[in-house]
Amino acid sequence: MKKIFTRIILMLLICVMMMPLASAVVPFATYTYDIDGEMMPSPHAFVPDFVIDSSDIGLRDMPTEGRLAGRLGIGLEIPLSSPQDIVVDIDENVYIADTKNSRIIILDTDFKLIGVLDSFLNEYGVPDALDQPNGLFVTEDEIYVADTESNRVVIFSRDDFSFKRVVGEPRSQVFPEGHIYKPVALSVDKAGRIYVVSSTTHYGIISMNNDGGFNGFLGAQKVKVSAFDVLWRQLMTDEQRSYSQKFVPTEYNNITIDSSGFIYVTTSSIDADAQQSAIESKSRSSDYAPVKKLNPLGEDVMSRTGFYPPSGEVNVSKFEAYDTPIYGASKIVDVALGPNGMWSIVDEKRQKIFTYDEQGKLLFVFGDIGTQIGNFQSISSIAYKGNDLLVLDDTSGSITVMKRTEYGDIIAGALQNKRDREYDKAVEYWKDILQRNANFDMSYVGIGDSLYRERKYTEAMETYTYAYAVEDYSKCFKNIRKQWIERWILLIPIVIVVVCVACSKFLGYAAKVNKAGQVMKEKRTFKEAFLYGFHVIFHPFDGFWDLKHEKRGNMKGAMAIVAITILGFIYQSLGQSYIANPYLEGNGILMEVLSILLPYVLWCVANWALTTLFDGEGSMRDIFIATGYSLLPLPLLIVPATIMTNFLGQDEMQICSMLVSIGFIWSFGLIFFGTMVTHDYSLGKNVLTVIGTIVAMAFIMFMGVLFSGLVTKMFSFVYSIFVEVSYRM
Repeated sequence: MKKIFTRIILMLLICVMMMPLASAVVPFATYTYDIDGEMMPSPHAFVPDFVIDSSDIGLRDMPTEGRLAGRLGIGLEIPLSSPQDIVVDIDENVYIADTKNSRIIILDTDFKLIGVLDSFLNEYGVPDALDQPNGLFVTEDEIYVADTESNRVVIFSRDDFSFKRVVGEPRSQVFPEGHIYKPVALSVDKAGRIYVVSSTTHYGIISMNNDGGFNGFLGAQKVKVSAFDVLWRQLMTDEQRSYSQKFVPTEYNNITIDSSGFIYVTTSSIDADAQQSAIESKSRSSDYAPVKKLNPLGEDVMSRTGFYPPSGEVNVSKFEAYDTPIYGASKIVDVALGPNGMWSIVDEKRQKIFTYDEQGKLLFVFGDIGTQIGNFQSISSIAYKGNDLLVLDDTSGSITVMKRTEYGDIIAGALQNKRDREYDKAVEYWKDILQRNANFDMSYVGIGDSLYRERKYTEAMETYTYAYAVEDYSKCFKNIRKQWIERWILLIPIVIVVVCVACSKFLGYAAKVNKAGQVMKEKRTFKEAFLYGFHVIFHPFDGFWDLKHEKRGNMKGAMAIVAITILGFIYQSLGQSYIANPYLEGNGILMEVLSILLPYVLWCVANWALTTLFDGEGSMRDIFIATGYSLLPLPLLIVPATIMTNFLGQDEMQICSMLVSIGFIWSFGLIFFGTMVTHDYSLGKNVLTVIGTIVAMAFIMFMGVLFSGLVTKMFSFVYSIFVEVSYRM
């Protein structure tokens, strides 16, 4: 028994000792982002398999008589130097643009050398050579090389690597005088059209025919220009304008194309603040997007349906643990298209690879800065080779082969079944993923889609909520609503009629009470004072005049309206449907109360202080009453809008937003005219008074914050003295 116990202890110790060794194999963390922009750990989808550098690239075993006879003995005597691009062809042969050495290295699927393209006889029979090529693209028949420093595209045969032709600089009047053509990346579609990224061209992607004929520019970038920049440009001389690049669209840096002819392009020259603002606002616009998917017309058609747009790092403040802190938005330098609809981009700042699906939803992030196997010093390019991912590091001159894990295979299987519309099979993959990663939101969406197709709408809605899939949730909700309408089709018009009649009767009763209250009275009942608010909101000039001079309202009525407004906002915070407020955004009850009371009191105090100096005829009491009555449209429209959110789909929710907006505009208009009538101001003077009141509110808030901070510091100082004295005593 003692021996068995000892063996168990030893086995446990061995397992514990092996765990850190297993985790140390992968020197980076894999993660995704949740709806709040927080990093969520994820199982590894790719892990480093092996690294290939110049010394590892050997010669492929081939007979001396072959397509490369006479060149096989060269090998890689000169190591790779600043390689800038890597491409894989349909046979999984690998092509590397060895830029500083002015050559193209060609490897077979086992990474054995089968060719070097550096010199050739051009179309004139004259010896020629590549000059620092930066980009590559390989079709079924041809190899296209962006020969950067020679300002041209050189095309070779993929079969025997022989020279075929040169496509020079495109000629067109749209190019400005003195334009320099520097091709750094390119792609070719099935029709033979060539799409070139020129590092000095700011007008978009250059589109050319196969013979070099210029077709036009595609996908010019948007520029962020401030009002100061516009004014400053007006003051520049013509020479200064010619050197200024602030008003020129930013250039692209890399390009690839998919089998359907859609062009993926990246740029790293977007304003970093604008790019990060677009990420934080969860923008689905292509403005300031570092990666785009262009159709043949140059229009961005990329789906951005994830929590955040596919632009790299989301929470940039989380990456300050390096020797040199890294700040700001991701710098995207390459894009690669993988199997099953996956595609990846490279963040050059952090040496990370972000992978997305066809809808632009983040699948996983991996990679890090370092010299360990699996870390990178400077990623220049990536390419998929089957299920593996090749990462080219231009600093180390090496290729890291990233192998897809079992978890990555499951994700790929789920995506492929989704593409093939094999939704039942995909569900098993989604469930398998959740067993490994409960934070993978796409799995919940996939399971919800399956339940939706089975018409299990209630269960599907619950599943969609786990992934904040509001659009899909709304789709289910509409089907449930349709079923409910079909069941109660006769009751719905009756309810609508009853509600309309009740509202009409109430407004009629309020009008009757207000008409009876036109006689002078020393004191108004609460009912008369409260219902008079319905006269004020429809007849502001007459209503505010009588409110002040004939005492048709009072402080009780105003406070009641303020209280109802507060209750309306509390109900809005608590009573909105999931579709209207999926992220549970909003304040607590106390904050909702303060959000109404604080601006209300600040406005009244600031307005009284200002109008006292500028011959205002309204007293503090008059201002409080007039402002209180002006708030009545808010609860009248916010409460029905909140109720309506429980009956409307996502695309119909604009009706509720419109009603709330009308309520705010209506109330602001009443406050404006109430101020004018209460103080007997002209229109112009009232405009200045309102602006001055807003400024005074800001000043009072500033003084309040300053005073509260001072009091806090004084309290802290006194408390510190008390603690010190207590210890000494």
